[in-house]
Amino acid sequence: MAWSAALILAVGRGAAGEPWRAVEQPELKEALERAPVLQTESLGEPARGVNVWERWLVPNPDGKTWDVLQVYFKEYYGPTWLYAIDLGTGQVNKQRLADGHQFYLSGRALAFDGKYYIATPSRRTWSMDLFVYDPATNTLQERGEIVPGLGGEVRPLVAGPDGRIYGTGTRGNRVGLYIYDPKLGKVVKDFGAVGPSHPNGAWSRYVMGVDDTHAYIASGMIPAWYLVAVNLASGQEKVLLESPTERVMDIIESFPGAYARVPQDSDSPYKEYWLYHGQAIPKTNDTPPWPKQASPWDKAVPKPEVYFDQIDPDAQGNAVLWYRSREDAAKAPKDPPHEALQTLGWKSVRLEGVESYPHRINPMSILPDGRLYGTGDDYAGVFMFDPRTDQTTILGPRPGLAPYTQIVCGDKLYSSGYSGGHLFVYDPAQPWTLSKGGPPGHAAPDQADVRSNPRYLGDFDRTTRVGLMHSSALGADGKVYFGGFGLRHYTGGGFGWYDPKTQKMDGFWKPLSGYAVHWIAPALGGRLIVISTSAAADELNDNRAPEEAKLFVYDVSEQKIVRQIVPVAKGRTTGLVAEVAPGRLLGLTSDRERPNRSVLYGVDVTTGEVLFTKDLPSPVSIDPYWPHWVDPSYEYNAFVRGPDGFIWTYLKDVLVRIDPKDASVHVVGKIDPVGWPTFVGNDVYFSGPEQLRRIHNIVRAP
Repeated sequence: MAWSAALILAVGRGAAGEPWRAVEQPELKEALERAPVLQTESLGEPARGVNVWERWLVPNPDGKTWDVLQVYFKEYYGPTWLYAIDLGTGQVNKQRLADGHQFYLSGRALAFDGKYYIATPSRRTWSMDLFVYDPATNTLQERGEIVPGLGGEVRPLVAGPDGRIYGTGTRGNRVGLYIYDPKLGKVVKDFGAVGPSHPNGAWSRYVMGVDDTHAYIASGMIPAWYLVAVNLASGQEKVLLESPTERVMDIIESFPGAYARVPQDSDSPYKEYWLYHGQAIPKTNDTPPWPKQASPWDKAVPKPEVYFDQIDPDAQGNAVLWYRSREDAAKAPKDPPHEALQTLGWKSVRLEGVESYPHRINPMSILPDGRLYGTGDDYAGVFMFDPRTDQTTILGPRPGLAPYTQIVCGDKLYSSGYSGGHLFVYDPAQPWTLSKGGPPGHAAPDQADVRSNPRYLGDFDRTTRVGLMHSSALGADGKVYFGGFGLRHYTGGGFGWYDPKTQKMDGFWKPLSGYAVHWIAPALGGRLIVISTSAAADELNDNRAPEEAKLFVYDVSEQKIVRQIVPVAKGRTTGLVAEVAPGRLLGLTSDRERPNRSVLYGVDVTTGEVLFTKDLPSPVSIDPYWPHWVDPSYEYNAFVRGPDGFIWTYLKDVLVRIDPKDASVHVVGKIDPVGWPTFVGNDVYFSGPEQLRRIHNIVRAP
């Protein structure tokens, strides 16, 4: 493409009839370099919380009581605290665990020595480390690195009938396998990489199996999942079973062996197979083909009934764990009075001094009553901020997703994101009830229950294949539209919608197979939805990526894509988009050939005509890989209309205003650190770091 010094092209006539001219700005580079640093007012750290959803039960040496291991963590790699709650003595041992280890999804196995073995790689070395919990002392010991070069997000362990522990993980594009001997305190055999190779890196499922001759690992994820059997004596391996594309298989431990549950094509029921001596044997009943043998778990009484609805600490750091034996639970009346907890066998242990942490703030939304709704990163810290009083209200733990996009429709707030395009609806006029249970008998409603607020509505991945919904818009038909892209098992984009009237979800992916959707924007009052994409591997075209990204124009009345537009030839992405006049779309995207520059463009979405492109002397983002999957708190490139009618966004770390009439860029100033801007009147609020920040009267009165 031919470039001029500042103005690339052109003038065109759009839907509004008048020419749309982009003015030259030879002084813009210097103005950006000399941008003043804007001073912000700190409003505190409103997104506070801690993750509570990882816990394990381990039997005590007496075989009569259990320990509850409740893990509290700020984010995956720490700070992490272990509360070892001995239900036999009522004692609580608090222990800080090693930073740089993801105990969530760690491999775990109870060995015949009564100790609980935990495997998780080091973030520093990405090699497998071992931790051992001793229920006799209620403490966790770090054993250090046991398998160099073995990592992975999922790394299960299993105790074998020979008393040794078997583990897996990821070695590049294949899974690994090793044997750890608790008596010798070391790995006695490392099989290295096993199983098929996967183009996007191999994954294990959450459980692996082992018998007296073979280990069994589910290896995935693209193009499918495979059941791999490895001969423990010779190391010989073979694939026993294969799942359809994108359908995951599972291994279920059944000591001293395991069985597999394998999905079939279409809506056919799952098939199950015993895994024994290197063979997959169709499972016709519940009698395994191997002789019965006692497992390490058989030495203990049945696990107690444990109630965790009050394990999330209050503002003072206090939490309560409730439990009762299975025997007491069996004796309890089926419809007891709620107040008679002790007579029903319930006992409680109080946890004190539980740490909560401030979290980075994700992009915020303005609710119909003018309050700001915000969420914290790391799955914790939902809050409400009232700009009229500067008061923060902590609502509770975050809904079960990382919310990348939130949008108000009517008097409700809809949010979606990672993983799988989960969709939640929140009614700000009603109390927050999600995960807000009382003592036993007063449990919080299920997240999909009509009494839950927020309430889970479903997942978009079923029809759109998205792993992450990234953007949303309101349609003229009353539906809420969402755009996103796949992760791990799919690299293209997806487009979906939710109808609040019928409460139905739907969507599609095939037209967007080679195009990851990052942003969508309404046009002509929502009669059109413009879909902005990045070029991605197209599985419908031998995984070849298209030459250039496109805008796709979806007509809500025709319910189909009616137009495709290439605003920048050979562009990797079409970038940020917003309608600035009826049918006229302003876009900002990266320059594929020159990473230190960007391109502003104007498009007529009713005709597909590119009306102008304009070279800008700065990248769009501080992120050289923009746009790609990042945590939502690092999403700061808003492209929004301010109270002055200009489009506000960033060029790298400089906040700018763009005049829709002539595409002139006006420097406001540097924001350090950058954050998503949300306007309330003439004030602007910034997300991003842990501090909520504000600038009063940033928009000058006309």
